[in-house]
Amino acid sequence: MSFRMRGNAEVVLSAGTPIPMETMSLIRSDQVIPGQVIDFRVKYDVKVEDQVVIPAGSIAKGQVMRAQKAKGLGKEGFVEIQIKSVQAVDQQEVFLTGGNLYQEGEDKQTLAIVLGIVVCILFLTMKGKNAEVPAGFEFNAHVATNMTIVAK
Repeated sequence: MSFRMRGNAEVVLSAGTPIPMETMSLIRSDQVIPGQVIDFRVKYDVKVEDQVVIPAGSIAKGQVMRAQKAKGLGKEGFVEIQIKSVQAVDQQEVFLTGGNLYQEGEDKQTLAIVLGIVVCILFLTMKGKNAEVPAGFEFNAHVATNMTIVAK
């Protein structure tokens, strides 16, 4: 009997390679603040030359760049998140680009002004809706620079 041990192979993860991601929980513009770090999950294995370099389920980090909760006069809330990085199988940090999430809530400004003038001035205090990104929302981020990864 003989066994052949499969060695670790070095592969190049190219800049621009898409990394399929999904949100892990509901993100609301009234519950986050700029600078806050949010976790995302890699949806599918990322492979190079049939070698997994970033396994499905890996946690990626994103940072809230801007957030505003809904305001009076019907102004909607919004949230912008920049996806920063994920860890490869060899524990290197893979920097990501192009995976920004931006979501706006519903704008009710016109409705608030019309009702405030025609019906009652109290309608001017009507708020817009907060932005929401649902759990399981799928998107792609991309590898920022070429990297040599030791695949396992």
